[in-house]
Amino acid sequence: MSDPGHSVTTRDGVRIAFRRYGGGRQAAVIVCPGFFQSKDTPTFQHLSQALAESCDVIAMDFRGHGRSGGRYTFSAQEPADLDAVLGWARARYARLAVIGFSMGGAIAINTLSHSPAQVHGLIAVSAPSTFEAIEFQFWTPEAIRTGLQGWERGAGCRPGNLLLSKERAVDHVSQLAPIPLLFIHGTRDVIVGVDHSRRLYAAASEPKRLEILEGGSHAEALFRDDPDRFVSLINSWLAQTLPPPASA
Repeated sequence: MSDPGHSVTTRDGVRIAFRRYGGGRQAAVIVCPGFFQSKDTPTFQHLSQALAESCDVIAMDFRGHGRSGGRYTFSAQEPADLDAVLGWARARYARLAVIGFSMGGAIAINTLSHSPAQVHGLIAVSAPSTFEAIEFQFWTPEAIRTGLQGWERGAGCRPGNLLLSKERAVDHVSQLAPIPLLFIHGTRDVIVGVDHSRRLYAAASEPKRLEILEGGSHAEALFRDDPDRFVSLINSWLAQTLPPPASA
């Protein structure tokens, strides 16, 4: 069960919408969708509901997506969005983890590298190591399938300035220590190739773990294609990094 929804305002004045699933536990995970995705798509709603069986879930929309304001800047200004949601969550939870999908994963790495003490775990799913190295092989059958499945109700983006300077996740991931890190990537990802997670993993400090899912596609499609496997992987890792659910 989710609540009616919340919003916070970033330091640069953008309203960021989020929804909480659950309530009253001591631990929560913040879900950060990628480009063109929203907390309100059927896939992210189902994912949030599944994860909420183990801990509270805070699912957010980056600027330019869903019910949030502003325009998307492809990771240049979005760290302010996650920072604002983290501020709300830290006032209510003893322990937090973040799970970021695709660009959401890169944004989470860049955001938390400046203040790693904010959370107790980070999961990056299909995260690009650098924005400029994203390779979208749109002419392939797998890319067409991924694109069509991602065009769900609630998806979409209001783009802003693509040319703003962007931080490179691979340059910042080592600064996340001592946060436990989990990198997840599918071998059939034609948008952000699996070598991106391998580069992030190699650059990261311990504790870290890399899960390569054979035959897996891109980001939230890993959940959509095999929800039981994906949720089991996330829950087993969260059980090691966050305390068991308990009433506050």
